[in-house]
Amino acid sequence: MTLFRYFDALGGLATLRTKKMRLASPLAFNDPFELTPRLEKPSDDLLLNRLNASHLVEDYVSMEQSRRAISRDEAQREYFACELPKRFLNLTSDQGWSKKEQQMKWDYVGKIAERFRLLCCSHRHDSILMWSHYAEKHRGMVIEFDPDLFMPGVCLSKHALDVVYRSSPPTIPALHLEPAGFELALNVMLSTKALEWSYEEEVRILFPAPEGLKNTDPFDQVFDPMCIKRIIVGCYDHPDLGLYSAIDRMAEAPDFKHIHFQRAFLDSQDYKLRFADRER
Repeated sequence: MTLFRYFDALGGLATLRTKKMRLASPLAFNDPFELTPRLEKPSDDLLLNRLNASHLVEDYVSMEQSRRAISRDEAQREYFACELPKRFLNLTSDQGWSKKEQQMKWDYVGKIAERFRLLCCSHRHDSILMWSHYAEKHRGMVIEFDPDLFMPGVCLSKHALDVVYRSSPPTIPALHLEPAGFELALNVMLSTKALEWSYEEEVRILFPAPEGLKNTDPFDQVFDPMCIKRIIVGCYDHPDLGLYSAIDRMAEAPDFKHIHFQRAFLDSQDYKLRFADRER
C-alpha cells in the first residue's frame, strides 16, 4: 500500500530537505464537526457504578476536609448519603446530561490532543479539489510514500485508519468498562467525517505525542527517504519559489535517486489531471 500527501510548495520542499513530515494536532483540524460524536447516555447501573468509584469518593473527602472541619468518616458518609444521590439525579436529567455530554466531548478532545498526533494522507493523488485546497492551487506537490518504510522496523499500515464518511455523527458509549472500549471509541472519533469530505478518501495514522508538547502544537516526524516512491509537482510552477527548478535539482541528490518524478498537466478533453514523467 502507498499513500499520498498533498503539500504547498514551501511545505513540500521543507519536508524533502529536512526529511521530516509534519504531524497535526487534532485541535488544528479545519472542520468544526470533527471529534464531535454523540455520546450514548449510560445505564443507571453503570452510572451508579462510576459514581461509587474510589477516586471520586477521595476527591470529595479531600475537598470537604480542606473547606471545613470534618472527619474523613463524616465526609465519606456525606458523599454516599447526599452527594452521590445529588450527582445521580443531575446526570439522569435531560438538562444535566446535556451539560455533562458537552464537557465530556471536550475532555475527550483534550486527551486525544495530549496523547496523539496524526499523519493525514489520501488514497488519491489526482483530486482536482485537493490539489486546489492543499497544494496551493496546483502550485504545490504530492508525495507518494510507503507507510511501512516510513520508519525503520515499524509497519505503519497496520495502524492506518480509513476515514468513514457519514451524514450524521457516530454514537459512542459515554463510559467504557475496559481500555479496549475506549480505544475503539477513539478510533471511531478520529476516523469519521461529514459526507461532504468523501472526495478526499482520507487515511489517518496515529503517532504518540512527545512529552511536553502543547496540545495545539504539531510535531515534525523524521522519516526514511526510501519510503518516498513518487513526487508529483502541480500543473503550475510556483511564481516565487521556482518549484520546478528546485525539484529538478533535488532529483539529482543521492537520497532521491530512487524516486519517480512527475509533473501534472490538464487533460485536453475532460476535467481531470494527467501526469507525465520528468525528463532527465
